[in-house]
Amino acid sequence: MNLTNQQKAALYDEGIRRYNRLDEQIRELRSKSFEVSDEDERKIRFLEGKKKEIFNRTQTLLNNL
Repeated sequence: MNLTNQQKAALYDEGIRRYNRLDEQIRELRSKSFEVSDEDERKIRFLEGKKKEIFNRTQTLLNNL
């Protein structure tokens, strides 16, 4: 699939917005209490995995501009 630079930029911007939303969710989970529960820790690991996926996709877009 060949995307224009404008389309790639739009995808990159969306990826950054999603990344920032995940970052905020992680901050909220960590700030709920002094010690993070096991359930919250699992959620944090899941969200961090999603952040890594988004980061990798945005890096691919940047490398192909």
